[in-house]
Amino acid sequence: MDFSDKFYAKNAASARAWAEAEPKKHEVRERKHSEPKMGICEKCKKEALVRPHRSRETDIKDGAASYGVVVHYYCEDCYPQSRRNTPTEPPMSAKQVKNLLRGAKKNLR
Repeated sequence: MDFSDKFYAKNAASARAWAEAEPKKHEVRERKHSEPKMGICEKCKKEALVRPHRSRETDIKDGAASYGVVVHYYCEDCYPQSRRNTPTEPPMSAKQVKNLLRGAKKNLR
């Protein structure tokens, strides 16, 4: 048995093990928004209904950086807006589009 035969045998054994293993069922989980509860908002310091907000924070101590997920509790008024809900820029007018294309045409020359 040379090297290539060992490789093929190992490959075949691995394939059999994967075939025998029970396939994982991928279930789509819906995200549940947490229910607000009474507490003190960390931003405005008022007592109100607060919801947890997870954010990633980086900390530097003694020249070493560490990061982790931190949970802050905010009231409905202070809760950060998601990027999907933020208003986008209004569509460009015909004049703005014309000027943009004219500038791009000049840069091509």
